[in-house]
Amino acid sequence: MKVDEPKSRSLRAIAGGPHPIVKRMNASVTNGYQFHTQKRDKSKKTQNFRVMVEADSKTYYEKIVDIIELDYYSECKVVLFRCDWMNVNSRGLKKDKRGFTLLNFSHRIHEGGALKDYPYIFSSQAQQVFYIEDENDKGWEHVVRVKPRDTYRLGSLQADEELYPQCMPPNICNEDGYRDPKN
Repeated sequence: MKVDEPKSRSLRAIAGGPHPIVKRMNASVTNGYQFHTQKRDKSKKTQNFRVMVEADSKTYYEKIVDIIELDYYSECKVVLFRCDWMNVNSRGLKKDKRGFTLLNFSHRIHEGGALKDYPYIFSSQAQQVFYIEDENDKGWEHVVRVKPRDTYRLGSLQADEELYPQCMPPNICNEDGYRDPKN
């Protein structure tokens, strides 16, 4: 039986763990969304640091605090977002009378080092949203979903095909998180 060398090499790199030096970025383009860190967008009119993640039949809302890239020795790179998560289990989330979702970011989920406080997500899991302050109910913000740009539906995958969007070849993004037109 012949082993597929490129797959074998990638598997060895991932099994060996990432390079000990991690790259921090201010921006990343993933799934048609342009994401920034909260610090980068602090003084800008457009803000791309707000995201939502759907997991375990729940929707979680967060603000991107940091973007890091793990390099598996140039075989695969994984981009992670470190986020400040909203506590959707208590007083920080509500629906208004029209069914719109409102958030109060004074109620955070991080309270310590427990597994439930894990702040990282794969960049491929994030969907971009923005928040609009509710004029009538101070401290609460309406959630508005954003459609991704420059994405096309090209059909479904075949049964034997697999996609791993969180693992990307090293030539996709430069250190700022933007696509390099030369590659």
